Amino acid sequence: MMKKFNIKLILLECLALIFIISGLKRLYIAYNGKQFDALMSEDWGKSDSLTYIRIGEFFVNQAYWILSCLIIGILIVGLINWKYKFGIINSIIVLLITFGISLTGFYGTGIINRYLNYFCGLFAEGYEIAFLIGGLLIFFVGITILWKIIALNKNTVHNTVYN
Repeated sequence: MMKKFNIKLILLECLALIFIISGLKRLYIAYNGKQFDALMSEDWGKSDSLTYIRIGEFFVNQAYWILSCLIIGILIVGLINWKYKFGIINSIIVLLITFGISLTGFYGTGIINRYLNYFCGLFAEGYEIAFLIGGLLIFFVGITILWKIIALNKNTVHNTVYN
């Protein structure tokens, strides 16, 4: 039997995807840390010497990275919902909410992002290590939330079988 609508599940899945996508965005910046350092210090010569990719392409690639992470995350959430027999409506609502949040630029701005930048900046001078630490931290928080959702779904499925 398919369950129709579960607001708690939808909010937890959205929260997990927000953390996972924010973490992966930070890992992308950490991977391209030297180029990002050059761009933030406005050292165009150093930026050109590091890669053949122009500045605009760097930010377009970052947008593609976020979009592909969003699509993969939605597919994973859809598979989790399908496996535990939650309705397709839950996955569609998660898709709409998460995509709407990504359009606002939430992943790169905000007070949490500023505090995380400050905290991770204590461990490193450049963007590479600071964003690597922050990205891994946020990513694993999102994975933990997603793991808890799976555990919650297992308990829910077992409880409904016996009722």
